[in-house]
Amino acid sequence: MFDFEKILNPIDTKTFFSEYWEKRPCLISRTEPDYYSHLLSLKDIDSIIRSYGSNLSDVEVIKENSYFTPNGVVNAQQLYQAYSQGYTLRVRKISERWQPISDLRTKLQVFFNHPVLINLYMSPKNSQGFQAHFDTHEVFIVQVEGSKNWRIYDSPITLPLISDLKYQEKLRNQLTSPVTAFTLNAGDLLYIPRGYIHEVFTSDSFSTHLTVAIHTYKWFDLLNIAVNLIAQKDVRFRESLPIGFLEQGEAKVSLQEQFQELLQILADKSQVEFAVEELAQLFLGETPPPADGQFYQLENIDKLTLETIVKKRAGIYRFIQTITHVGIQFAGNTVKESNRSERAIRFILDSEEFAIKDIPGLVDNSKLNLVRRLIQEGILSTI
Repeated sequence: MFDFEKILNPIDTKTFFSEYWEKRPCLISRTEPDYYSHLLSLKDIDSIIRSYGSNLSDVEVIKENSYFTPNGVVNAQQLYQAYSQGYTLRVRKISERWQPISDLRTKLQVFFNHPVLINLYMSPKNSQGFQAHFDTHEVFIVQVEGSKNWRIYDSPITLPLISDLKYQEKLRNQLTSPVTAFTLNAGDLLYIPRGYIHEVFTSDSFSTHLTVAIHTYKWFDLLNIAVNLIAQKDVRFRESLPIGFLEQGEAKVSLQEQFQELLQILADKSQVEFAVEELAQLFLGETPPPADGQFYQLENIDKLTLETIVKKRAGIYRFIQTITHVGIQFAGNTVKESNRSERAIRFILDSEEFAIKDIPGLVDNSKLNLVRRLIQEGILSTI
């Protein structure tokens, strides 16, 4: 199964994050055209598109920034027609429709602790879907089949925000020569930090690639949460700005003094762990559970014995503790138990797989009851 280390091979993760991440593009050329074949193939795409049924709102056809239909919505027959006319297919949220890519997304989110979205792009020969542009998220291009020509230009805005997208056209009109140009072939990988303008097109080959987008949380996201948390407790953060603060000199002086005072309060009283906890709830609350046979687990839950081997399902798990409870926070859910179960909960979180009999701190019947609950809640599964 693919994970981030295999995607980067032969570059190690330490080298990647020290030399490339948020700094400069990284091209990994391989002579293995089948490197990604178990993720997806050209023959799979029809089945994937059919899985969307009549609602093809997540399937778009684009040529040089223009859509095939005025509203961008197409039916299945129009997809083939558009593709034969040089339009690129973009299939959004493919991880929700194709199990190998769903597994990849889960592994990447566990590794990064940031939201990951994966889209599929398929382009015919001699075509261009989008004009030169930059993205506001980190991008990995997984070239599955065929080939595509890339031109990468400088990054005029370092680590741009979404609000910087308004400069796309202006910056595109100011382009000169690319800093690098190359062909991405089947089995290759390309990393592009957000902000780098790039232009992509096919020539004598079609192209099928996955765009893995890492929508990173930023420091200002964490600071915004910290401000919101302290504002809930300190009324000074909820007071209105001084009357006339835009024009009157005295009000401007007061504004500056209060602003500095509030910044100092924020620095003195904010606790990063509470802000991280809020961010974790946001992230995990929007993370769907893996599609890995949960109904089978539920139907066989009565067959558990103390000898049964269980494991955590793929995902991110966090230990939580209050005065009276301990628990596990994970995709879309939180399970709480009494503090008497702390040893058991910590053991489960620290273990890759284990026999139910090995859970510490509980009598045998309580061990079985806890595992049954954690299977029902979607944390554990049998092997």
